[in-house]
Amino acid sequence: MLIRLVSIFIFLFINSPAYSLELQHKKVCTWDPVGKNGPVIAFFSDVVPRALNWGLHLEFIPYLDENQVTVDLDKGICDVGIVTAILSRDYVPFAGTLDAIGGITSKDKLNKTMAAISSPKAVNLMSSGDYEVVATLPVGSMFAFVNDRKIKDFDHFRNKKIAVLNGDIQTKTFAELAGATPVDTTLANFSGKFNKGIVDIVIMPALAYNTFELYKGLGKNGGILDLRLFYGMIQAIARKSAFPDDFGFQMRKYMVNRISHINAMIDEAERTIPHKYWIKTDKQTKDDLDYFYKDIRLKLKIENRFHPKALSLLWKIRCLSSPNREECEKP
Repeated sequence: MLIRLVSIFIFLFINSPAYSLELQHKKVCTWDPVGKNGPVIAFFSDVVPRALNWGLHLEFIPYLDENQVTVDLDKGICDVGIVTAILSRDYVPFAGTLDAIGGITSKDKLNKTMAAISSPKAVNLMSSGDYEVVATLPVGSMFAFVNDRKIKDFDHFRNKKIAVLNGDIQTKTFAELAGATPVDTTLANFSGKFNKGIVDIVIMPALAYNTFELYKGLGKNGGILDLRLFYGMIQAIARKSAFPDDFGFQMRKYMVNRISHINAMIDEAERTIPHKYWIKTDKQTKDDLDYFYKDIRLKLKIENRFHPKALSLLWKIRCLSSPNREECEKP
């Protein structure tokens, strides 16, 4: 009874005119594939009471189309836009390069990366102009979902159709170098194209298996290569002029404190996928793809699509975690 009374008091206090005047109301336009009851908004829900301590009332507004989030962010309708790193890369290149292929391939490397970008030294790197990536939500290792189990190594990607989300230059480069055909898709239609057999391969995390019903596309003949290509990222882009100077730093620290919850959520999603769908790849395939990933990163670095300091950070973390890697050997 006492707890209920306290809860009512807090609710009334927060919503009182006097208290509301002290809070800055900010709109957080959030891409969520399910909508207002979806996983992205649910994950960020506990930042709302935390932000009250920072003098901010954050209103999370669901969007089914992440491209529309960026449109409204550009117009100033949103104070924060939450989208995939594919789109955030155009706002803050350093932060948007953290999902570089072959960059983060394990939980240990993820934890080190999250700690690095939440340090005071990273504040300037996480900003570009009036935009700042204030939060990075890893959604898990990205896997190749294929509609035919015969597509089990690099050579079998040739002449297959690969879904490219929102013009993602990384997946497009991957497809072209692999001899596959890139097919333009969006988060609204990629699953339909995969499930109908219009595309043969989609690069997605385990969380997408149920959320986007990818089991329909896998059917009886498909599978998921057990290669961890990179960690997918959802990132929150804030207009710096709309917030206190330390907002981004506070948010990134908040995300680091949630990393164990994030990892548990990802582990559960991977466990729920039936064992029959996982396609085991051999060491030779893994080694070949390591070189392939490096070629993609180098090409996109030369084309100024990937931020060199972000790639350097990921290299240092890979070599700290696995010093015997060939790329870590000193000349």
